[in-house]
Amino acid sequence: MPVSPKIYHGNSTPSPDAELAALIDAHPKPSSLSEYSYGTAGFRYEASLLPCVFVRMGIFAALRSASLGGEEVGAMITASHNAEPDNGMKLADSHGGMLDAAWEEHAVSLANAPDSQHALALIHTLLSQHTSTGDGGNSSKKKLPKMVVHIGRDTRSHSLPLAALVIRASRAMGATVIDHGEVTTPQLHHFVMHANGHMLPSIIPQRCNESGYCEIMAMSYAALLRTGSVGGKGNVGKQRLHSTSTLVIDGACGIGALKINQFQHIFEKLRAEGCTVGLPTLHTVNFPGDGPLNDKCGAEYVQKQQLPPRLYTPSSKGAVSKRYMTSFDGDADRIVFHFEDEAGKFHLLDGDKIAVLVSSFIQDELRCIDPEGKAVKCGVVQTAYANGSSTLYLKNVVKTNVVIAKTGVKFVHAAAHHHFDVGVYFEANGHGTVLFGPKFYDFISAADAKLRGTSRHNRANIALRRLRVLPALVNQSVGDAMSDMMLVDAILFLRGWDLSTWSKLYSDMPSKQAKVKVADRSIITTNENETAAVAPAALQIALQAAMDDMISQESSGNGPKPRCFVRPSGTEDAVRVYAEANTQKGADTLAYEAMMLIYKLCGGVGAPPQPLITNRL
Repeated sequence: MPVSPKIYHGNSTPSPDAELAALIDAHPKPSSLSEYSYGTAGFRYEASLLPCVFVRMGIFAALRSASLGGEEVGAMITASHNAEPDNGMKLADSHGGMLDAAWEEHAVSLANAPDSQHALALIHTLLSQHTSTGDGGNSSKKKLPKMVVHIGRDTRSHSLPLAALVIRASRAMGATVIDHGEVTTPQLHHFVMHANGHMLPSIIPQRCNESGYCEIMAMSYAALLRTGSVGGKGNVGKQRLHSTSTLVIDGACGIGALKINQFQHIFEKLRAEGCTVGLPTLHTVNFPGDGPLNDKCGAEYVQKQQLPPRLYTPSSKGAVSKRYMTSFDGDADRIVFHFEDEAGKFHLLDGDKIAVLVSSFIQDELRCIDPEGKAVKCGVVQTAYANGSSTLYLKNVVKTNVVIAKTGVKFVHAAAHHHFDVGVYFEANGHGTVLFGPKFYDFISAADAKLRGTSRHNRANIALRRLRVLPALVNQSVGDAMSDMMLVDAILFLRGWDLSTWSKLYSDMPSKQAKVKVADRSIITTNENETAAVAPAALQIALQAAMDDMISQESSGNGPKPRCFVRPSGTEDAVRVYAEANTQKGADTLAYEAMMLIYKLCGGVGAPPQPLITNRL
């Protein structure tokens, strides 16, 4: 059951600088690490390297709250889909999303300050520039603004002691700390967004704790399912397809497995009250302790390897059907679906397939109210890693707008906000959500006034009921495996589909991902959305020649063409490769040719790459 958060009030000392300096000096920067860097989702390293940065980020989180006039911010201790030895921190800004890009630079500067003297100087500079403390920002001379920091952590053994460092440092700054304990990353982001309630539209109830999070999403999910019992075209009635009656959830041996059971309790209560429309049975496997975190299970493994997860949970907990399955990652912000058909063949439905399903559903419902589709601008944000077949399907069949953004959730999230009133984004890895802008809420208000008094069986009225619950069901701050799971399940129920039907909407082009270690990844630069290399110039010329050769070998008609792109890794001296072709052999060949070009033109290290051969079940 959900546990109430613990609240720690900030320390009040005559000289907070002395306490901060002592904390920083007690956890110096490791000599083995030249510099901390902030990736697309924060800091992430082997856990023994993190005490230094966690102390400083506890201070930094309080600073960020102070800079926002006391709005509440968050720090999530997790390494997401990484292996158990790693850990990291994801910082949540007051809107519940990721840290503002300008403040990422300040976080990196503070993390890399050589000692407490330099760190304190930077702290006072930030206070002076971004708060109204006066006296040069010296926190010992004038009371700071209100500061509130929410803390959450995943199930890794080192997450608890690392969280304790963040709490100590934030309190030393004078911040109030709200410790939510073990929660998913999306839950922590949700708490922060709802704590700053003035940012929420009136259509979303304010729920700042774990019980509220579970209740608002479960009740919205049940409300969406109930619209399937109303007569009308496209409604399948009260009966589920047998193949979707039980949903098996691979929790990656992480926090998501623990939290999904809380929804099961709510569903049991709904059943007891007679609210049984469409609710599936949830069967969770791969709990913490059943097996190593993210090892041969979870969304990252399933999506990257295109293989089913290993099932660590003892068989005594019940037989596992593989007809309707989903996998979370270690902190439950990614999700993919998968199944085995009657012949035992594995089928993956990744973030691209989710984007197609969700965007087509939302646009269908909007058009029931606004047939011309002019009131609300909808669209999908993808990255270069999106399968080419999905992009063509979105453009030609769903007939929606598609924008390609730079790889990384913070970039696609920003693009969805910027370009669309209803912006759907799902990276191929399964991280994604739907963002609803002001025009969408205006549209709902206008539709409500227009349809008031009409029959509840009216198709436009059904659409309105469905659209109204979506912003509460869908986590508006960040991708959320539990939220997305319920959204997808509800859509499948309302359409009367199983995973096989969904999977057949289009066929993915065979693809291959790989990487090549290089001496210095900074010599490779790309265009804005990373679809082409800018430097070294010879690399893109050679890549284009390889793609042209593959196109001539594989006649693709009107379908997507073979393609390949490369980009420098954000976390290591390596270059990542992605290739697509009409056959798996073609994709493997194209990826290998790109790897050899990188090795020769970009300072490859170690042995030359070997030819790639993909084996599939």
